[in-house]
Amino acid sequence: MNQEQTFSKIEQGRVIAILRGDFGGRESEMIAAMIDGGLTAVEVTLNSPNALLTIEKLAQEFGARCAVGAGTVLRSSEVLQVADAGGTFIVSPNCDARVITVTKQRGLISFPGAFTPTEIVAAIEAGADAVKVFPATTLGPGYIKAVRAPLSDVRLVPTGGVSPEMAQAYLQAGAWAVGVGSELLGKDILADQSFGTLRDRTAAFIQAMNPAL
Repeated sequence: MNQEQTFSKIEQGRVIAILRGDFGGRESEMIAAMIDGGLTAVEVTLNSPNALLTIEKLAQEFGARCAVGAGTVLRSSEVLQVADAGGTFIVSPNCDARVITVTKQRGLISFPGAFTPTEIVAAIEAGADAVKVFPATTLGPGYIKAVRAPLSDVRLVPTGGVSPEMAQAYLQAGAWAVGVGSELLGKDILADQSFGTLRDRTAAFIQAMNPAL
């Protein structure tokens, strides 16, 4: 999946599922359930066990239907590892121009993290495709709306504490997509062997970000 295809795939669902932690080797089953719920993008955080192997496996199994990328990417060397594993987008909690530059050089999509308008602009000037606004839970939809007033061309991805109801509010405030972690992928979903709960949760987030569906 090239840059244009990855970007289009993420934009299709506007929800990036954040896979963080140890899920007992059931990641493929989980991704399959989320794709059934409409998911089109998942990031595996690099501070998860065997993250690169998980990215490689998911990219091979689901890469044609779902963009697979990496989160919590802090170093340029990690970008290279993700690219070699088959990941197609890079998400960071911070804005590091070196990471952004290497990401674009390797043909991947770049979503660095930022908190202030100054950081958001710095990320875009460094080559970011969109900016992860983190931690969004301390800011809220009103902040996204306010930032979008002078920076209307910037694609913002609020991440942190996002529920389906908050996702809808962020969309109305002008967010391009949302990043969703424990609100979607809490460890409680492992109790549902068929992952029907996870499929339904995913569908709720997708509906919130795509009300025309």
